Parts: sequence; structure tokens; C-alpha cells
Amino acid sequence: MAIDERSISVMNFHYVRHTLDRFLADVCDTGVSRIELWAAAPHFYIGDKTLADARTLGQKVRGMGLDIVAFTPEQCIYPINISAKEPELRDRSVRYFLESMEFAIECGAPALLVTAGGGYRDEPVEQALERCIDSMGILCGRAQKLGIDLWMEALPDPFANIIRSAGEIRELMDKLGSRALHAVYDVAGAIMTHETPEDYFTHLAGRVAHVHFTDSDAGGSHLAWGDGVIDLDKLVTFLRKENYDGSLTVELTNSKYNIDPTPPLNQCVEAMRKALRSA
Repeated sequence: MAIDERSISVMNFHYVRHTLDRFLADVCDTGVSRIELWAAAPHFYIGDKTLADARTLGQKVRGMGLDIVAFTPEQCIYPINISAKEPELRDRSVRYFLESMEFAIECGAPALLVTAGGGYRDEPVEQALERCIDSMGILCGRAQKLGIDLWMEALPDPFANIIRSAGEIRELMDKLGSRALHAVYDVAGAIMTHETPEDYFTHLAGRVAHVHFTDSDAGGSHLAWGDGVIDLDKLVTFLRKENYDGSLTVELTNSKYNIDPTPPLNQCVEAMRKALRSA
């Protein structure tokens, strides 16, 4: 099914200074029916929760007419790094994602978002990549047994020294050969890595399962639609041409939206609806 207004999804990242209940209420007020759950403190960090809590949350969300399209645990800050040189850090990170799969299933989410982390900048990058392949092999094997998908998002160079582009995601997929592994196209993140939508849908043809869908400035800041430089109508047209049929998640990571998160949420939804109706 081609993308339309039902494809709009929103994430609770920029509600970090507000309750999860407020986020869910605001989503319902917009008429959007999909969310991507940023599973982090203070909203829902798995270290503070139980699987019963996840089941309860899933029931609550569905009772509000919402679907969780992905479970996205915090993973871009210490101490999560599946490619770390230190065995204790790497093993803890793998366990974190294995446990997150269980939480995702209990919430009713069909996918878990993962990133590769990286190694030290003063060691050969091949060593970090090898550790990544080993860790992802464990995660992919478990995901296949559980029947959940893994969505891999590239991280730009300031955050990682491996899996930084669509091409590197594809190389990892080819090495792992797992049917559970799919790709995420982050619109603003691709600006940081100097990539285009065409790069993602060429290197990852048929394997892009999800899009983090925000405006951006030239530096890759995740901005509300209308606050950046991206041509929204052109991007929607491109995604339809590529027969993309997944969700379009609003992921606002710029802290300027954290104090009063409702206006930028509404701004994004209104802009996306207009583009999806006219493109």
C-alpha cells in the first residue's frame, strides 16, 4: 500500500521533559494512529520496567487506538555499544538488545531498532566491524526465532566509525544474510553523511523498512517540517516512486522542541498531511 496519511508515525523523543501520558494524549489529538516508542528514561527504560509493564503499556496504547510500529531503546550514549572492544561492555550491550526484543514483543511492536556502535579511533576499524558482525549475528539469530524484525540505522561519523552509510548497512546485511535485518532511512541523518534518498533506495533496494522523517538544516539537525531546507513534497513523491510502504516517523532530537513539544508535533503532522494529500 502506498504511503498516505495513515503512514504518519510520531516518536516521544522530544517529550523527554514531559510525561509519556501527555505524549500519547497529544498523538491522539492529532488523529495519528502510529507511534515509534523511544524506550528510555523517564518514559520507559527497560532497566526500570518489567515485561508485565510492557504488556500493560501495549494494552493501554492499543486501547487508545494507537499501534507501536517499533521499539527503539536508547542506544546512542554510554554504555550501549555492541561493537565495543571491552568484552564486558559489548556483552552487556548485546544482552540489552536481547532483552529489548522481549519487551518489544510484549508491547506489541513488530520491530526493534538497533545501531552498530563502533570502536576506538586509534584501532583498526576492521576490528570493530568484526565485533559488530559477531554481535549482530547473535541478535539476528534470536530475532528470527522470536519472529521480530531488526531495523538497522546508520550513525554519522561523530557517533560511530562503522555502519555510517546506506552502503555500509548493505555490506553488513550481505555478510549476515539474515532475513530479520532491515534498514532505516533517517532523512536528517543522511544529510550528515552527505547521502541522498537515492543512495538509500539504490544500495538497499527492497530492504528499507522504515523512515525517520523530519526536516533538516545543512548540518543534519532533526527539525520540524518547515523549519529546515528539505523539500517535503519532492521527498514524498520520491518515496512513492520507490513504492515505499512503511511508516514515516517524526523524530525531533533538537532540544529546542523539548520545553513545548506540542506545537512542533502539530506542525509536522499538518505539513505531512498536506504533502501526502497533494503529492
